[in-house]
Order: sequence, then C-alpha cells, then structure tokens
Amino acid sequence: MSNHSWSHTIRMIFFSCLLGGVAGVLGAALTTAYLSDYAIGLGNVSQNLGLSQPRPRMIPETYAQALDVLQERALPAIGSLFSASSISETGITIAQAQASVMALTSDGWVLSQTGRLGDKIAFASQTCEVDDALFEPLFGFVFLHCASSDRLVVDFAPGYDIEAGDQLFVVNDGEVVFTQARAVVWGDAVRSSDIPSRRILLTNDAAVRKGAAVFNVFGEFVGVVHEGDEGIEVVPFEQLAGAFRQVLESVDTITYPSLGVRGIDLARTVGVSEDVSQGRHVGFVLYGPRAVPFGSAAQKAGLQVGDILLSVEGVTINGTYALDDLLTSYSAGQEIRVEIERDGSQQEVIVTLGELEI
Repeated sequence: MSNHSWSHTIRMIFFSCLLGGVAGVLGAALTTAYLSDYAIGLGNVSQNLGLSQPRPRMIPETYAQALDVLQERALPAIGSLFSASSISETGITIAQAQASVMALTSDGWVLSQTGRLGDKIAFASQTCEVDDALFEPLFGFVFLHCASSDRLVVDFAPGYDIEAGDQLFVVNDGEVVFTQARAVVWGDAVRSSDIPSRRILLTNDAAVRKGAAVFNVFGEFVGVVHEGDEGIEVVPFEQLAGAFRQVLESVDTITYPSLGVRGIDLARTVGVSEDVSQGRHVGFVLYGPRAVPFGSAAQKAGLQVGDILLSVEGVTINGTYALDDLLTSYSAGQEIRVEIERDGSQQEVIVTLGELEI
C-alpha cells in the first residue's frame, strides 16, 4: 500500500473518532438538558438567596397584560389531584379535586398539599397515576411523581424578593385571585435559627386556601399558601427549595439542616437593650437559656451565648436576609463558614450543620 493510502486511512480514522466523540457528547447533553434546566431554575431561587443577576423582564402595564402572561406561562403548569377512587374505569372524574398541584419538572414531579401512591393527577386532558411520593415534614406538603414527558413547568423566581405592596396572583384549582402582599413578617423576637419564619401576608386571604400556588406579575412561581398559627400565609419557595433538591437527588426521606441556636434578630427587633445588642443594629445575637443547646451543631463548633452572628458564607445577616433565611440554602451535614463577633472582636467559625428533628 502506498504512503498516500496510509495517510488517507489515518485521516479517515481520526475524523471518525472525532465525529463519534462529538456525537456522544451531544447525546449526553441532550439527555441531561432537562436536569440542567431544573438546576438553573432552582439555583436562581436558592443560590445564596438570589444574589445572581436578574433576567431582563417586561413589566406588564395593565392587569389584563399580567393575566395574559399568567395564563400563558403559569396556568398550564397547574393541575388537579384526584384520589384513586374518584376516577372511574373509563377515566371519568366522579368527584371534586382534592388539591391543586404545581408541575416542577417536565418528567413528572409536582408539589401538592396532599396525595399518595395511586392517586391521579390531571393536567387539562392528560391524566397520570402517582407512582412516587415524598412527604415534606416542615410544612406538611408532599412531592408527588407521575410519569410524563415534556410537561410545561412553573418558572421559579425568588419569593424573598416580594415586598409589601407587590401585586400577586393566587391560583386555586384553576381560579385566579388577584391580590397584594399586605406585609412581610418574621417570627417572634427570640426565635430558632432552624425554622424558616419569613411569611408573606395577603390583603384578601379569605379568598385563598392552603396549597394554592402564588405567582408574581411576571407569571413566575414565588411561593405556596400555607395555613399557619396566625391563619393564611404564603411560604416563599426558597423554604422548600432544599427539600426539592433532595427530591431530585432521589432521597428516601427529606431532612432539614440545623444550626441549633436561638436568639434575637437585631435588624427586626426594637427595644433591644445595649447590653444585649452590644451596640449593633444587625446580626443575630445568641440569647436566652436555650441559646446554644448542648449537643447542637453550634455548641460543637464552639459558639457561645452572647455571640453575634454576622454572616453565613459571606452573606450578611441584615434587614434583607435573616439567619433562618440564609440557612435554607444548605443541607444537613454540610460545612458552613459563620462570621461572628465575640467580646468586640470578629472571627470565623466552621460549623457542620446537624439534622433538624421535626
């Protein structure tokens, strides 16, 4: 065989391998593209609480425009949950829906206030059977799965960005309620670091019910209605994002992280004495007889009563983000850097988060 033939053969082999490699990479990318979309959307909600740059958006000029956006972007991702006994053999519904569900992934994961294996989920004319269910223990919601493909899903947006006066849409089983955020509130003056306490209160909460999806005027999913101790309130989706990440990781049980401290949020509490605040107006001061329980993650890391927690992983605890807001971004067993002030000097402490007992 001539030298020309050998060089030609070698070139053919090289280009064949190159094309085969490219095809393999492209195939893998297409296969996992939907998971990347989930990660990006979820990251925009939960990565250090929305510190990424916002996407450019057109603000609707009228209620009608905002409703059109909602109908186009959000309503197709809202379905209804029916108990298995409420669907006849012919597929005819013989009872009212138990709850609304929000499609979170195109392959079938939804968020609901109730549900179990064998129940049916309907999106328009499509119906599927629940084949997996993970209970979310902190608020009592359920992540359900029913096999599907290419389903439209809700667009995520930071619920922590909602402020008093913002206009919102609440979707109750297909019925749309136009409302406003009446106030954004947190918990008691002395509270736990581990229980997410930020809530959005609505102007006409009598018109909504638990489990309803809440959207901003851009048609983006920002939270879900919950019935708390003080009545109807909206839980920002950031507080469920950690649980949702675990669902995508195929865990058997959903858990929440625990720092294990109690104290006072100086940015949101008035009348704190100078002795307690140490002259600071932001931060979380560890205060009270249960401030640092024995055996907690905080105690194991060396935190003490009177310490003022200033930041978590470089994100400041202030009037924008409370300590419990920041901890929703992390998982049990994860190490975090906490900046504190003790006796007038600042230092950094590494904490391995425990698991919250619920």
